[in-house]
Amino acid sequence: MPFFESAEQFKEVFNRFWELATQQTEVMEKLKKSKIVVRFDIEQPEIHMTINFRDPGPGGEIGTLTFDSDVEPEIAVWSTSETTNKFWQGKLNTTIAMARGQVKLQGSVAKALGLLSKIKPLYKIYPEVLREKGLEHMIL
Repeated sequence: MPFFESAEQFKEVFNRFWELATQQTEVMEKLKKSKIVVRFDIEQPEIHMTINFRDPGPGGEIGTLTFDSDVEPEIAVWSTSETTNKFWQGKLNTTIAMARGQVKLQGSVAKALGLLSKIKPLYKIYPEVLREKGLEHMIL
């Protein structure tokens, strides 16, 4: 299964993904109401990505994506970049992945699973970004 070659490649894809995701106003409004902070601890390559719906960003916006943030998350999710790639395409059964140890979660499982239904519309954006970045081989 495809994974990211470098932290820089991962950041490039997810910065673009988030740029497009924030244009999905209906999804963003639902996520803003959650007031949640989720940190993704990724391996292969190692990277830490935080999505924050609790604290305003530098421009006052709610719903920021940052790397190596020191903001304390409500939920921390561990996986490989390969599993992360599968997840953001909507191709990962999260419950089974957690049972198999492919995804590890710290924090409220109920809140984490509640977020899944809210982010589902974003799954269609992610493969578009991979295509745009010339990473068709990562599309599942």
